[in-house]
Amino acid sequence: MPTSALTSASGRNRPLPATGNHSIRKARLAILLSGRGSNMVALVNAVQHGVLQELGEVVVVFSNKPDAPGLETAAALGCPTASLSSQGRKRAEFDADVVEVLHRYQPDYVVLAGYMRILSPTFIRAFAGRILNIHPADTHQHQGLHAYEWAFENRLPETKITVHLVDEGLDTGPILAQHAVDLRGADTLAEVERRGLAVEHRVYAETLAELIKKERHAEPAEASRVASPD
Repeated sequence: MPTSALTSASGRNRPLPATGNHSIRKARLAILLSGRGSNMVALVNAVQHGVLQELGEVVVVFSNKPDAPGLETAAALGCPTASLSSQGRKRAEFDADVVEVLHRYQPDYVVLAGYMRILSPTFIRAFAGRILNIHPADTHQHQGLHAYEWAFENRLPETKITVHLVDEGLDTGPILAQHAVDLRGADTLAEVERRGLAVEHRVYAETLAELIKKERHAEPAEASRVASPD
């Protein structure tokens, strides 16, 4: 069970418009990765067969590493892919190029799935309130890399998987959901990671699904308020 309730994005996400036949189109998802992309696979499976099936579509899987194994996996799953090498690039200049690439796919949400780069304000402002990240720790206790190592070295009996919106700080954005991971008896780092990833792969899709549904429900209410006279 989640240890904190899913919260709204406070209207900062772009609403998902209705089509002419009054059905609501699926949210367009851009998934970003740098490595093998296990969270990407879980999200794609949720889109194709799970909790996101009626809610979202993957419009691109992007990597800053053209040889990232996750790109080949994404293509095998039927997803469009794109890449730009970040090697030797200045962060803001590279991010401006990535923003240009992603804008071609018109994403409603940018979903970070092992994207191993600190995003510049250039990137964050281009998709403000629409970037999600999953962090394998309570972001109030540990930010940045090596969160599973931190939990293991400190022999924590429990850690928390955090899904949050991305702001211009490092893992400081508004928390959407947190889920506990029981680490009792986890005697190796590999076991800590195995338990954590099992939770990550489930809760990222569930949290994104709840966010999309909340945004959908918020749109008609907002339209009703605008249409109603004072």
